[in-house]
Amino acid sequence: MNTLIGPVPPTWCEIALRDAFKVQAGPSGATFSPADKAPDGVPDGVPMVTPKSIQNGRIVADGCVTVSREAADRMDRFALRADDIVCTRIGDGRRHALASPEHTGWLLGGACVFLRASAEVLPRYLNHYLRQPLVQRWLAQQVSGAVVPTVSAGTLEELPLVVPPRETQMKIVDLLDALDEKIAAHQEIVQTAE
Repeated sequence: MNTLIGPVPPTWCEIALRDAFKVQAGPSGATFSPADKAPDGVPDGVPMVTPKSIQNGRIVADGCVTVSREAADRMDRFALRADDIVCTRIGDGRRHALASPEHTGWLLGGACVFLRASAEVLPRYLNHYLRQPLVQRWLAQQVSGAVVPTVSAGTLEELPLVVPPRETQMKIVDLLDALDEKIAAHQEIVQTAE
């Protein structure tokens, strides 16, 4: 079978992303206002993930906006869970990261989208799939907006997702996770040496 990423075995299938993941865009400007930001030094503020806080395939606190607990309670439908994938939807390049348990309860920012598994596709598999060069090219071709490049949640829902059997997904994920760990270790060595 020929797919977005090329030929695959007949036991694999190709579906639209929406058939396996809920796609949720971040809050609009009407939902979140500057008054919702937590004042500096407030210890119980809730981080809101922005494109700036998605770095090297990880969600980092640097670049997050902190909102008040009251605002977070009001925007609970944008709260992250472990294994959500957070993607940028505005700006050049399509960055994404897998939310870990420490990100549970953090909020999705307006310039981001989260993908939440609703079927038999492993979130970690999708996380690696989104990095595949042919998938990145498909996403780049879907960008709209002359001034600010944007990919809508609706467009992401249409992404062709190639799905191997679950056992194969697990093998792929284990292999690519191990390679990511080695890459991270080597990057740390380079930074230390510099």
